[in-house]
Amino acid sequence: MTPNSTRKITVVGGMNLDLLAFPNAPLIEKDSNPGKITLRPGGVGRNIAARLAAMGAEVFFITALGSDEREPLLSSFCLQSGIDLSLSLKTNAPTPTYLCIHDEKGDMALAVSDMTAVDAITPQVMEEKMAFINQSNACVLDANLAPETLLYIARHAAVPLILDPVSCTKAPRATSILPYLTAIKPNLLEAQMMTGEQEAEKAARALVKAGVKNVFISKGAQGVCFADANSVGISPALSLPAIPLTGAGDALCAGITMALLKGCSPHECAQVGCRAAYEALLAAL
Repeated sequence: MTPNSTRKITVVGGMNLDLLAFPNAPLIEKDSNPGKITLRPGGVGRNIAARLAAMGAEVFFITALGSDEREPLLSSFCLQSGIDLSLSLKTNAPTPTYLCIHDEKGDMALAVSDMTAVDAITPQVMEEKMAFINQSNACVLDANLAPETLLYIARHAAVPLILDPVSCTKAPRATSILPYLTAIKPNLLEAQMMTGEQEAEKAARALVKAGVKNVFISKGAQGVCFADANSVGISPALSLPAIPLTGAGDALCAGITMALLKGCSPHECAQVGCRAAYEALLAAL
């Protein structure tokens, strides 16, 4: 594969409808807070797939589609973004939905997700899709998938695997596949949950010790901690105005994935990822 050839990347994970709330002032608990509410396509896997497509990759997305009136809207957004859904499966479950309440600075304050449909992505379903995945240049997973599905994919994959842990609640699902991963991109809270280490550098080293080849821990405005068997360091984030940060981590993961496929070092991958997150946030303004 030449440096400028198109990367074929398969993403396996969640897609949902995002309901995002932004208060006009600091949140007051147990009260109705004036603000703005937006509706858009989301899901960690879908967001990563969309950013990869925007960066020039040929993207195939394996996800679980809902059965209600919201599903055509989500599928349409994917097609408009250049994402191929031909390998996805129809379910009888409601369309996955994610509700996020931000604070006045644009950071997540609280979120609730209903990803029941993704339970339909079982090892049996993935068995018939592994041949296609192994013809890709890489496979990106998110931890919306059940632990047994993650493990099945990891054991049968012959291509680089990159994982986004999704949340502190779902991050432990990935514990058994750490030795199979080319890269992992948790945020600091997820890394702390997975390792028991509070400092990003120590958590990164712990994940490398557990078998992950390349670790990238997002620290928000403080940048990205990167590590492999030979190095650990921090790549600073690019300065941004006070805007909502939803989606930055997904763009970071996409940038890291593309950089890994180009043979970049962990430091270079973190820099490319930070740039991708910066550009995605600016584009959302």
